[in-house]
Amino acid sequence: MNWISLALRNLLRNARRSITTIAAVALGYAATNIFAGFAGYMFTSIKDAHIYEQINGHLQIWKKDARDYGGSDPEKYLITAEEFAEIQEAAETDDRVELSAGMLEVKGNLDYDGNPGFFFGQAMTPSKKDRIFSRSTALKSADGTGKEGQEITDETPFAISVAPGMAENLGLEPGADVILMAPSIQGQMNAIDAQVFQVADVASEALNNRYVYLPLELAQTLYDTEGVSCVRILLHKDEDTDAVVAAMREKFPEAEWDVIPWYEVSRLYLRTKRMFDIIFGLVFAIIATIVIMSVLNTIGMAVVERTREIGTLRAIGLKRPGVVRLFGIESMFLGIIGALTGLIFTVGFSLLIKGLKPTWEPPVTAREIVWEIKILPEYLLLTFVLLVVFTALAAIAPARRAAHQSIVQSLGHV
Repeated sequence: MNWISLALRNLLRNARRSITTIAAVALGYAATNIFAGFAGYMFTSIKDAHIYEQINGHLQIWKKDARDYGGSDPEKYLITAEEFAEIQEAAETDDRVELSAGMLEVKGNLDYDGNPGFFFGQAMTPSKKDRIFSRSTALKSADGTGKEGQEITDETPFAISVAPGMAENLGLEPGADVILMAPSIQGQMNAIDAQVFQVADVASEALNNRYVYLPLELAQTLYDTEGVSCVRILLHKDEDTDAVVAAMREKFPEAEWDVIPWYEVSRLYLRTKRMFDIIFGLVFAIIATIVIMSVLNTIGMAVVERTREIGTLRAIGLKRPGVVRLFGIESMFLGIIGALTGLIFTVGFSLLIKGLKPTWEPPVTAREIVWEIKILPEYLLLTFVLLVVFTALAAIAPARRAAHQSIVQSLGHV
């Protein structure tokens, strides 16, 4: 007996009911994967923003407990020039590392035309900052602009970049001369002249009113130090992060150093991922329940309508497991056709969104960006298999009930 041919014929006998069930499976599959695609876009955006947009790199090396220190002796936790050189040498000998860059955190006041404003700054060599930032793709502004003014290079050590909110609050424009004031690491107040070269977007809304980028040389002059707060390391491949972290921890022992991968620095990523994993699980459970109930209804009605047919098949020698197998194959085909239809709809919707380029302003950013639905092959395959399995299993209960009726009762069913 050709089970597949027989199952397909039976589905076509009541095409309207089969189409309704296939539509339920297709919509369930598409809804699950569209949500998963949006969640994947969210994860990628947060990761991209942290590693590249915010110039954090794939891993960071700090003095032990330096990140949590807020006392009056910052020099104690600075990485000295000699230690910085040692870390750079260790990074440059690893083929997985693209670059290592020192970063100095700076806090102070920016004075423009007698109007002071508190700022929080990060200083890094401009060429290295640009190399890290150039790999950012997920959070580009919707209008294609992210900054105005001149480029800051290694040959402009006096140039700074300010966030749009700070520029608006103090009336700053590219070309404005300002004074940066901050206590040096010895505690003495220091002041230096600088010029605003850029007004540039920042990925974090919290920094929009306070953030300033400085070349490392300028910040070290302001703080009167040759040290850096931490070393940020950029890798060629994201998947090498854990391996490089392990290698660096061997060279820089945990008792004296903190070697931190990007996903531990960005707690937002882990919290968001856990939240979306829970939501995705709940959404899939709800959709799977709806699909299973739809299949149960379809197969249950088919069993009732075909009770005499089942009795006839049993009378000519079909065993009870054969009856269950027949309805199981029919139900499995409902799942396969429905999931394939849902797959086409998911891919089509993703391509439509990619073409339309809709925009939104995420809660943690200060800019409007283009959003998208990512195609996640692992989720597409997983949900495809699960839905097909669930639809096949959904047919077992009504089919077993019909198979265990006596042949006489089945033939006499009206």
